Amino acid sequence: MLAPSEYVRIQDDPTRYYRVPLLGWIYRRRVARCISLLPAGGRVLEIGYGSGVSFLNLSRKFSEIHGIDLHSHSDEVARSFAHTQSNLYLRQGDVRNLPYEDGSFDAAIAVSIHEHLPPDTQDEAFAEVRRVLAPGGCYVVGVPGVNAMMTTAFSALGWDIRPYHVSKETRVLEAMGHALTMDVTRYWPRFWLKSQTAYVCARAWKR
Repeated sequence: MLAPSEYVRIQDDPTRYYRVPLLGWIYRRRVARCISLLPAGGRVLEIGYGSGVSFLNLSRKFSEIHGIDLHSHSDEVARSFAHTQSNLYLRQGDVRNLPYEDGSFDAAIAVSIHEHLPPDTQDEAFAEVRRVLAPGGCYVVGVPGVNAMMTTAFSALGWDIRPYHVSKETRVLEAMGHALTMDVTRYWPRFWLKSQTAYVCARAWKR
């Protein structure tokens, strides 16, 4: 990761938590778990890249990193990584209407994004990701569990997640399976009730 002061401050981006003892480890591990499921390739698209906390890890696997986010700080984020010599191509946009040509990417990743989309738009979002993936490309998604345990945990941090986490992980995985061929679904903690999971990482392919 970059030094904390080097990251562009984006509203609602959890970068500030990444250096907090224990909590920071959890936040970093969710990103690492998702990236570990990606095969190396040429071009990757990160959906909802925020301030770019995953860029350095992604640059070890891909020659080009493309990113799209709702915020309007693409140029600022790119400048904050200029000294890393990463090949970044960042744009503003929505996963439900991606501004890329069909088959543009070898892989795509979205960490803690799909839970913010309304349940009835999940299929639309996954269809768009499928469209921009090259044949044989993969999509890795990470989503927090939406359950009483997680609501309580975030409340202890002073954050009511209920207005923001509007889609349960089960709905996200369902839509993912409709659009793509899934081969990996990992729940964390590993030996915990799936109905009370803290986080899920899943991988699927465009066959």
